Amino acid sequence: MKAQKRKISNGAREILNFLIEVFKLKEMPRTGWVLRDVTDPETVAEHTFGVATIAWPLGEKSNLSVKKAIKIALSHDLCEVYAGDITPFFYYPKLPESKEEMKEMLMKWSRLSKKEKEKIGKAKFEKEKKALFKLVKNLEPKIKKEIFSSWLDYENGLVREGRFVRQLNRIETLVQSIKFFGTKVVKSGSNWWEWVEEVADNHSLLEFLKVVQSKFYGRKFKTIEEKKELAGILDFLLEINKLKNLPRRIWQLLEVKGSLETVAGHIFSVALMAWIFGGKRPELNMGKLLKMALCHEIAAVYTNDLTPYDGILTEKKEKKEVFKKWLRLPRKEKEKIHLEHHKKEKAALKKITSKLAIPLKKEIIQLFDEYKTLNTAEARFLNQVNVTAVLLQALLYWKKDKKLQIDWMWEWAFEKCEDQIILDFLDALKEEFCSIDFK
Repeated sequence: MKAQKRKISNGAREILNFLIEVFKLKEMPRTGWVLRDVTDPETVAEHTFGVATIAWPLGEKSNLSVKKAIKIALSHDLCEVYAGDITPFFYYPKLPESKEEMKEMLMKWSRLSKKEKEKIGKAKFEKEKKALFKLVKNLEPKIKKEIFSSWLDYENGLVREGRFVRQLNRIETLVQSIKFFGTKVVKSGSNWWEWVEEVADNHSLLEFLKVVQSKFYGRKFKTIEEKKELAGILDFLLEINKLKNLPRRIWQLLEVKGSLETVAGHIFSVALMAWIFGGKRPELNMGKLLKMALCHEIAAVYTNDLTPYDGILTEKKEKKEVFKKWLRLPRKEKEKIHLEHHKKEKAALKKITSKLAIPLKKEIIQLFDEYKTLNTAEARFLNQVNVTAVLLQALLYWKKDKKLQIDWMWEWAFEKCEDQIILDFLDALKEEFCSIDFK
């Protein structure tokens, strides 16, 4: 039975309803990989993380607005919450029933007339537009318009950043296909490259594709400084893509059942929430906030996903007791753990970014340091956004399994959060998850 709802300001309840739906993308495998029987396919959220993160360095190489490109990347697949992950439009809406026919079709580029492609593309566009409108319709006008406009920029390609992300989306998928299937045509097919080549015209992305060909297919070209820089960006993408397969350790410690949120999925949610909540704080630098969100946990590639409980949980039987309340440690001990984690993560970050151009490498490390030391307004705000993202995910798991011990997270959240926008959201969380009987 629902309790009497009280007024919560700043559209917090509407944002919560939106995010509950969007978080489903962290458990939605991409259809193309499922059809090809990939054992551990990436989710829509993990793919979005890859596109948004790589839009940063490649967007700068193309002299684009990185802030706009990241927003377009974050919004480009939100419609799939309701529309589902539709396979590339040349296969939609009908697929063969026979597995053999399906396998054969997926190995090659689909040959359709221009008229057929336009008809199918229009149907796909209308379905996804309707789905996105359903998703954002109750958000405040400003953020609703911004998300919808960003999606339209991607779909229609009327701005440079939209065309760029549309191409980048296919390139990121191409790189992922190489990870899954390798480069042999007999196993991977030819459609990935043809799909990319159909739209690719951005100079930096065309050069990036040459680097992909060099690394994986042995193509030779003259070594010039730009290609060295692009090769570094490709290596960076390959490194951070490992986060798509790295479950968050806190959910493992809590013994959450079923599919676990990965670090990549978490970063996607934090970046999206930073955009939505940060838009209510015009004094914050949004471009900086989004970049900080995208790099705040990429060190986990080498450090694993560190938690405050590392080194404390020595025996399985201790878990029940430890997770009954928020971790209470002396201030010096907390500072020691924080310093140790920061040192490990910074060393890992230097390794991950080692092949990037020096200015970009310095920027990533500086943003990470700011986030860890809380010495800027953006860092303090993002830390609070991060806490709420973890708490919301925990509550969604708890909704499925009431035995999960997550009460301590409330104390953690109210200890860490002070911004009124975030506090309003925490109130919405309390009302949604603590005042409703889910039985």
